[in-house]
Amino acid sequence: MKRTFTMLPVLLLLLALPGMTGNAQQEQPKPEFDNAPIGDVLLWAQKSLGVGFVYEGKDLNDAASGLPRRVTGKGTQAETRNQKLVLLLELLRRAGLVAFEIGGLPGPTYQLHSGENAARLAPVVEDPKALQGMYFAALSIRLGRAAPLDVATRIRERLSPGVGRVEVFEATHTLLVTDFADRLNAAWEVALAADQPTDRVDDLSVQDLAVKSGPAARHLAALERLRAIGEGWKGAVNERANVILLSGRRDELARVAERSARLDDQPQAGAFVESTQTLKLVYLSASEGARLLREMFSQQVEGGSVQIGAFDRTKSIVFKGSEFDITRARDTLKQLDVQSAAPKGE
Repeated sequence: MKRTFTMLPVLLLLLALPGMTGNAQQEQPKPEFDNAPIGDVLLWAQKSLGVGFVYEGKDLNDAASGLPRRVTGKGTQAETRNQKLVLLLELLRRAGLVAFEIGGLPGPTYQLHSGENAARLAPVVEDPKALQGMYFAALSIRLGRAAPLDVATRIRERLSPGVGRVEVFEATHTLLVTDFADRLNAAWEVALAADQPTDRVDDLSVQDLAVKSGPAARHLAALERLRAIGEGWKGAVNERANVILLSGRRDELARVAERSARLDDQPQAGAFVESTQTLKLVYLSASEGARLLREMFSQQVEGGSVQIGAFDRTKSIVFKGSEFDITRARDTLKQLDVQSAAPKGE
């Protein structure tokens, strides 16, 4: 009885070893999988390659449904050991799993991880040339002029479903892309194309933005504050038509138009409705009053949302701006327009 228990593990080990001849070789399973659970793939690999696997049971199930991950691979010709190993990695990839080889154990042993866990274990490289010969990694991409969020959206379309990840670091204008090496090369090409200035004449455009909610000059100033790093579009105001004329790349103008629509869609507050009023003075000269108001509203004057005119003969100031700004200007002049402000001799 003791001999029986000793020999049984030895026999099982011999049956699992690759390269056996005779009946054991003929009985090796064929790699034909039709919507098969991933466990069938692992069993085939153990029998035909003699490899082992380490994994958590939950990783063999789909995170969304909780059901076993399934994979299809039919009509493949995997005769040699290398061909079978490549097929194994591809089937795991289709199932959304990443295999990391573990050293120090007898025979090839792979630890399986889902996409999220694999991303934490991936080695980070900064040069796509370093990806040569790598299976799974994280590529750090630093952008110069393109918007990181926009580039990340384009890259996600190229990544492996359920495995590929993109992390955006806007402060450093950097993306960290994690996936299989071939997908990382594709991600690098997308980022490189997005970060290069275009030389195509047909990619440049001119567009009008009609502003409804307020002065176009103030609207353009708001759009300038929303300008993303690297954007090169230009804007000018047609005050008579209250229209902004934009020029630049089509993709940039599309983003600016979207921002403009969101700004212009909001109802205008009553305090910021634009009007023109005449402010009368008694003691202070109109020229001096206008000078002080221009200093007070320097940013608004520069942006075009406030205009100030002085008429010394009638001791009046014409102020064009929002009701809020007109109220501030009137209160300021009341404090300045006192008898001590009058020139000597009057």
